[in-house]
Amino acid sequence: MSDGKTTLDDLRGEIDQIDTALHDLLMRRAALAEQIGQAKLAGPLAPQGAPAPAPGKAPAVYLRPGREASVLRRLVRRHSGPFPVSSLVRLWREIMSSLLRLQGPFSVAVLSGGPDTPPGLWDLARDHYGAATPMIACQSVSQVMREVSEGRATVGVLPFPEQGEAAPWWPMLLGAGPDEPRVFARLPFYEAASDRGATLSAVAIARVAPEATGEDRSLLVIETSEELSRARLTSALSAAGLPPVYIVDAPRSGAARYLAEIDGFIAGDDGRLAQFSAAVGPALMHVVTLGAYAATLSDDESAPRLSVGQRQ
Repeated sequence: MSDGKTTLDDLRGEIDQIDTALHDLLMRRAALAEQIGQAKLAGPLAPQGAPAPAPGKAPAVYLRPGREASVLRRLVRRHSGPFPVSSLVRLWREIMSSLLRLQGPFSVAVLSGGPDTPPGLWDLARDHYGAATPMIACQSVSQVMREVSEGRATVGVLPFPEQGEAAPWWPMLLGAGPDEPRVFARLPFYEAASDRGATLSAVAIARVAPEATGEDRSLLVIETSEELSRARLTSALSAAGLPPVYIVDAPRSGAARYLAEIDGFIAGDDGRLAQFSAAVGPALMHVVTLGAYAATLSDDESAPRLSVGQRQ
């Protein structure tokens, strides 16, 4: 047109140019991911002595959960315009999962059988870890943990603990050694009110150390010789600088066992654990950190999403 107005073909042509630029950048990102994978194999994170694991030993895991969360937070907080934030996060999760597979084997074991498996857990794992990521359907929690411990799966996905479960899975992580699976992520990372399975939450386990991001949650198991009220536990945790977000208990003969989601990151040598022990007193038998993860985001990205227990 000669009047200078933009035509539909002009707009489509501009979209084609943007698509080409996006594709070029994606291919460049993939090439960098391959270089990172080679650097990890050659660097201090590589298994000692050789890139390949020793016979009978599970392969090394190179996940960087803190890095992934920081990338997504930065993008969400700089985002503007009509493109949905939930779609932005899912798109980048797909990119990160796809490129992670360029650095080495990557697969996910998901609890998908049994009466205690919440519907939608498989879809939640698929949405988070990508359409092309190999996934293993497991009929029990113990199978999920074996797949991860023995290296057949990189990540395991389990439902987020809730009060009243007849056989909660989280006590199975107690006593695990430094090379055993720990909780390192919570799914979904971003939740919009209209998302599929908006009330469903899960955790991811892997043989990887959790990473502090500045906005985190930790899971703490507390074993006591007698039952304690939640008010007492909450008071003792808060006094030690470990404010609980959510507390559930598990049946146990002759003692009591609690799982607390704590606001903040707890390191293994965190001095606040000693303060908590002193506040509880002789009734405390053990306190163990099961892992930590980046606090998830909701429609109001400035505030971490509430735990399952807080929405009830």
